[in-house]
Amino acid sequence: MTPLVKTERVFPPIKPHSKFQNKPIKYLFDAMLLSWPKWERRRRRTTNMSKSSNFESYPPLFRPPPNSPSIQESNSDETEPLLFNSDDIPVIDYFKCTTTNIITTTKYQDVDDDDKNNICQACRDWGLFRLVNHGIQVTLLNQIEEYAKKLFSLPYETKMSLFSSGNPSNNSKGQPGICVESGEGSKPSNNNVNPISYFWGTPALTPSGAALLAAQNNDPQENTNNQSLQWIEGFNVSLTQLSNVHYQDLLLETFRCLLEEYGKEQARVATEIFKILGPFQSNYLSIDTGILRVYRYPRCFEPERTWGIDIHTDSSVLSIIHQDDVGGLQVYKDHQWFDVNPIPNTLIVNIGDMLQAMSDDRYTSVKHGVKVNKNKERISIGYFVFPEEGTIIRSTKYNPFSYADFRAQVQHDLKTVGLKTGLQKFKFTTHQNS
Repeated sequence: MTPLVKTERVFPPIKPHSKFQNKPIKYLFDAMLLSWPKWERRRRRTTNMSKSSNFESYPPLFRPPPNSPSIQESNSDETEPLLFNSDDIPVIDYFKCTTTNIITTTKYQDVDDDDKNNICQACRDWGLFRLVNHGIQVTLLNQIEEYAKKLFSLPYETKMSLFSSGNPSNNSKGQPGICVESGEGSKPSNNNVNPISYFWGTPALTPSGAALLAAQNNDPQENTNNQSLQWIEGFNVSLTQLSNVHYQDLLLETFRCLLEEYGKEQARVATEIFKILGPFQSNYLSIDTGILRVYRYPRCFEPERTWGIDIHTDSSVLSIIHQDDVGGLQVYKDHQWFDVNPIPNTLIVNIGDMLQAMSDDRYTSVKHGVKVNKNKERISIGYFVFPEEGTIIRSTKYNPFSYADFRAQVQHDLKTVGLKTGLQKFKFTTHQNS
């Protein structure tokens, strides 16, 4: 496998707090990152976003009008600030969870293995938590962001020809050279086997990675109703196919290697969290179903008119989100919205619809959305994992159903009414419970 490309990172010397002195290197390093001075975060934002005015890379409907007076990028931090641990989101220490059976949060008291409901309480109260000391190297996170930005900065037409799912031009001479692993080594492929597909305007996708829109909006390019258009573009990554494919283009192959490594790390994290939240049937979560979504939220010059991703719940068992240092993620709790402030080297773990059903509604599939930003682009990377194909989910609250049943219902609802009704269609009625 192609080695990870080294990138230069300059960290000022930081003396860790005394309570971290005897911790392992990985734990100590994470502690230092949580103490990262503001000037370094500001340097990263300035460096990484300095080329965000490449409007040719945006889908046409996302581009500002010609000669618009508001297209100059702003250096304002008014949409921030980065407030470390200032929100009420529970913070879970993965290192302690998986090595000492002690679960620590900033909101609840420390508990031992006899009362590990601490993390479960966070999932009941919030439906999500912030994960620290997860063991994923910060260099890997930084490199994925870096290469994602390089690919997103390609002209829109190039991305469409290279990655659009089902696009006939995928096998034209504009297609990146793809080699498929076989028993005889790598061979050039003439089939549409690209495990990375490109989408925009909606995060709702078919299993093949194609955009799934309401019936009246089958083509985002023809959709002039910007209120129903979501301000997002992304790459959908099938992790099961990723290891069997290699790109002849160095940029794409490096990105593929980074995604493959990141997918393995996220599978490890998801498996351990699922065990803690259980016990559940082992086939209620299958690593083979894992996918990655790499999102870019372009700058939006009328941010009050749209969302990056509209309010929704995830259909997965678990979703694990890495976000860059541009805020925008919001969660809904107790009839109000909370900002999920970005903190370096932390992950956000969401409970999905499948886990809510598996847990008899003990855990909450959290409502959330992403606001767009007038001044800055935003990058985030989501890992989503589902039940094993064909597994029937049985619950005291819901009729038996498989994820395939649920997915078909969601796609039907999106195509016909433009909304996801989710678990409500599968819930027992009062008459059934009597």
